[in-house]
Amino acid sequence: MWSWIIIVLGLVASGYFTDVQSESNLQAIVCPIIFAILIIATLIKASLLSSDLSSSKSGTSFIGGGGFLGSGSGSSGGDCSGGGGCDGC
Repeated sequence: MWSWIIIVLGLVASGYFTDVQSESNLQAIVCPIIFAILIIATLIKASLLSSDLSSSKSGTSFIGGGGFLGSGSGSSGGDCSGGGGCDGC
């Protein structure tokens, strides 16, 4: 919750102080960069939140649900590069 408040306050402040035609580097360069970074952070947080909500409805989690980082089907074999026999390869 605090991260959303900080992001919104940062967006408001950097949007308020942004002046692209200003001679000040802070207003012309730094504030628009901060604004863009906070917009990207907002999009990432919203997408993670929506994927977390949709995965909780389906009964799986983002990390342990058998997806890319989860424990889905696949080989759990060992490394066969020891020069010895490889029975399970």
